[in-house]
Amino acid sequence: MGFDKKSTVEEFGNQFTVYNNIDGYWGSVDMLKDTVFPFDLNTIKNKKICEVGSGSGRIINKLNLFNPSKIVSIEPSKAIEVAKKNNKGSSIEFLNIRGQDLNFNEEFDHIFSLGVIHHIPEYEIVCKKIYKGLKPGGKFIIWVYGYENNQLYLRIFNNLRRVTRIIPDLLLRILSKFLNISAVFYIILCRILNMPLKDYFKNVFSKCSFKKREEIIFDQLNPSFAKYFKKEELLSLLKTSGFKNIEIHNRHNYSWTAIAEK
Repeated sequence: MGFDKKSTVEEFGNQFTVYNNIDGYWGSVDMLKDTVFPFDLNTIKNKKICEVGSGSGRIINKLNLFNPSKIVSIEPSKAIEVAKKNNKGSSIEFLNIRGQDLNFNEEFDHIFSLGVIHHIPEYEIVCKKIYKGLKPGGKFIIWVYGYENNQLYLRIFNNLRRVTRIIPDLLLRILSKFLNISAVFYIILCRILNMPLKDYFKNVFSKCSFKKREEIIFDQLNPSFAKYFKKEELLSLLKTSGFKNIEIHNRHNYSWTAIAEK
């Protein structure tokens, strides 16, 4: 007997219902600044902004600290209720729609999508919708998984994901706990040897709480769709969507942050 494969939206809705905390380094301003660098978050003050794929609401929670005039949060899954709870008392507008169904026309100064586009099979459609929703001169800030320097990791985890993405979440959480314990020893090795993903484990993963590391591992093993972009693929995607003045930054040798202008 096999297990039914869940949709990507359902997968993340279930994930953020269980892993719903946005505290610690994972939910910090420092983490956000590191993710969007070299974009200056101070420039969103008094601007209309949007986040596509808010999940548990950790990003909008910190974006709100930089005093934009308006924030619109887009989240298609049931995790939108978690995001609302984590941002209780704010004036954030929440929309329970898919990125593919965005219908804004030159409304926002900045649109953010961090760690989301690489989980959407129709990412080309979403990027074009985001382009349409920006004002002329507006900026799209996107963070995605990178292919470069991750080849060994992908060979191992892509094969593992063939099983983990279809097993029940409870079993996957148990596996993630076990791998999390093993990751402690890998962090130590990264501090003394030139191991694969060394920069990521030293500068991101190790700064997160032990519980949050479990969620990160679960997040890697759970999705039915995860695309690791080559730099040229990301550049082509943004150009095809209509963007110009595209700046792409390599984040800790494992991912890409891009800032693209309409």
